[in-house]
Amino acid sequence: MKILLTGGGTAGHTWPVIMVGQSLQKNKRVKLLYVGSRQGIERKLSKDFQIPFQAIITGKRRNYFSLSNIWDIFKIFCGIIQAFFILFFFRPNVVFAKGGYVTVPIIFWLKLFKIPLVIHESDVMVGRANLWALKYAEKVCLGFPLEYYSQKLPLEKLIYTGIPVSPEFKQTSIKEEGRPKILITGGSQGSSKINDLISEILPELINRFEIYHLSGHRDFEKLQKFKNPNYHLFDFSLEMPKFMRDADLIITRAGASTLTEIAAVGKPSIIIPLETAANEHQVGNAQVFQKINAAVVCSEKNLTANSLKTIINHLMADEKTRDLLGHHAKSFFRPDAAEEIINTIFEVVRK
Repeated sequence: MKILLTGGGTAGHTWPVIMVGQSLQKNKRVKLLYVGSRQGIERKLSKDFQIPFQAIITGKRRNYFSLSNIWDIFKIFCGIIQAFFILFFFRPNVVFAKGGYVTVPIIFWLKLFKIPLVIHESDVMVGRANLWALKYAEKVCLGFPLEYYSQKLPLEKLIYTGIPVSPEFKQTSIKEEGRPKILITGGSQGSSKINDLISEILPELINRFEIYHLSGHRDFEKLQKFKNPNYHLFDFSLEMPKFMRDADLIITRAGASTLTEIAAVGKPSIIIPLETAANEHQVGNAQVFQKINAAVVCSEKNLTANSLKTIINHLMADEKTRDLLGHHAKSFFRPDAAEEIINTIFEVVRK
């Protein structure tokens, strides 16, 4: 059986595809090909996990005037031509698409080649590429329970699978002695807003807590001025599962994959959704955690460094509340998400 995987651009879009691919690799009858963009993180992760990878040219459509839109039309056209030849020579039995602009050229040809499609949507607001792909899909795997989706979706195609995460998030950690630990992350690309807020209160936090800070590349250099044995700064790290497992509190954006990882480790969090994200999907994701009392959610418009410090101090002084938030987050986690997605893919192929 040949399965083509596609999707990516960010770590949040890519990791679930990689986890599904890693599980599929255990089946010797399955041959995989990951199609992604040349610039996306999917190229590196595919290589790390030994999943065959082929890059195509990608472009995107913006909702505002830009000369880049003209160039991107040409890039999309080139990607569509590349996708035709990839499908012609690889001849997959099914395509699994995660969303993102890189999926569009592949999905464009599926009706011609009569190849079935399974898509996965992590966010509570379905993204533009997946909304377009809905009409071609046999099944749509969802990262959140169905009741949280406000968009009109084809119910007969929907299945709640959850979001696959690395098995390392499911491991247990032995509580270490020492200062309470706070993990700060703005996602794989970092968040300047969170970094700026934290930098204002960092000297006070370092005096009381051990801080693990994943800043992203943009702000990494300027944050290096804070030198302290209790402050651990990274632009990016593959040790995120350990950092999350060991943390007493996590401060984060509201990417669906990050929230699922927090659920996997059952930790309390302060969520600051990126309000300018497409379709306000991060706001929607954060609201789900707020509804199930799994996190403290803050609007970045109204959040100041002092108000963030107050929330941190309140939570760090209240272990009972932290335990309750972590317990509610854990109840959201679906540990067999990758297997459920794979079962859905195989079911579509059998039909």
